[in-house]
Amino acid sequence: MKILSIFTLDAATAKPPTPEQAATMGKFIEELRRKGALIDTGGVIDGSLEIKVERKRGKSTVTDGPFAEAKELVGGYALLEVNGRDQALEFTNQFLDIVGDATCVLHEVSEVT
Repeated sequence: MKILSIFTLDAATAKPPTPEQAATMGKFIEELRRKGALIDTGGVIDGSLEIKVERKRGKSTVTDGPFAEAKELVGGYALLEVNGRDQALEFTNQFLDIVGDATCVLHEVSEVT
C-alpha cells in the first residue's frame, strides 16, 4: 500500500529544525529507505514557488502565494510503501516524535497505469 503523507506546521509557531532534530531525521530517513518503506520525501523551500490553481465551472483561477491568511505551512511530504494502516501510523508517529507539534495527513494512493 502506498501512502502520501503531507506534513503541516502551525504558521504562528513554526521554527526551523535544530541541528539535533536534523541529524535524527537524517537517520530516520535512511532507516526507512533501508527497509524499503520510503519511496520519496522532500521539504518545502522557504520563499519558493507557491501557487493555487482552482477550477470552477470549467474556468481556472491562478493565485500566486505566499498565502498570508494560511494558518498552516506545508513543511513537506513523504511517499511511503507500507504493509497497512498500522505501519503507516507507526512511521508517522516516529516522524512526529522527531519534529514535535505538527500534523501529517495520510492519503492512500494508487499506481497510475
